[in-house]
Amino acid sequence: MKRVIPGLMLLCAAAGGVALAHSAPNSLVKLDFLAHTVRAEVLVPESELASATAAESTKWPFAEYLQRHLSVETPQGAAWKLEVRSVSSTAYLGHAYLSAQVEFTPPPGASVREFVLVDDAVTHEVRNHLVLVLVTDTATPEVLGALQYPARRLKVQR
Repeated sequence: MKRVIPGLMLLCAAAGGVALAHSAPNSLVKLDFLAHTVRAEVLVPESELASATAAESTKWPFAEYLQRHLSVETPQGAAWKLEVRSVSSTAYLGHAYLSAQVEFTPPPGASVREFVLVDDAVTHEVRNHLVLVLVTDTATPEVLGALQYPARRLKVQR
């Protein structure tokens, strides 16, 4: 079932609706489908990332950390190529975020329109953290789903 939510309603749902259960900011993965790749903007709140990595002895640069906790694979389990193109700091809804521009490329013969997104960048440690996955290459953003512990895999079909 497809759900299309206007931008303002989406922000309210992401910020207000989830805030009742969890007042901390949540992550966003914004997908843009191209002919041969999928581009994504991955937004992770710095405060939640700090909580998720507090027990780690090695502090990884954010791009390397994402490569350990974010991936895409075919429905049959074949890995896609992941390239973190850039990382920057930004503010969103009054919170500090790290933003990564990521490109996913399917293996030969695989469809760019069907894959499994795997993401546990914060949720592997912060169990009530939510990752909202959106398509933003349309006039109105579309919510594809959300990930929250123990779920770390989201099947995407376009």
